Amino acid sequence: MLEMLSDRFGALEAVAYSSIKLSRYVSECEMSMDLLVAEAVLEFGEELRDAQEAVGAWTEEVLGQGFRPRREA
Repeated sequence: MLEMLSDRFGALEAVAYSSIKLSRYVSECEMSMDLLVAEAVLEFGEELRDAQEAVGAWTEEVLGQGFRPRREA
């Protein structure tokens, strides 16, 4: 689920990057996203990628110790 969230979040990040770039040329009221929101989106995206990386490392460590997920019947 974390991977899916991270993948789909990319579209929102693209809008944030575009809004920040566009802010150099037009007034903020003409933009699709407020600059503070755009910065928060980019910060959250970075934290989301860090979390995904940490989960991946933890999973590799746990699986390396021989633990396997339970299979539900």
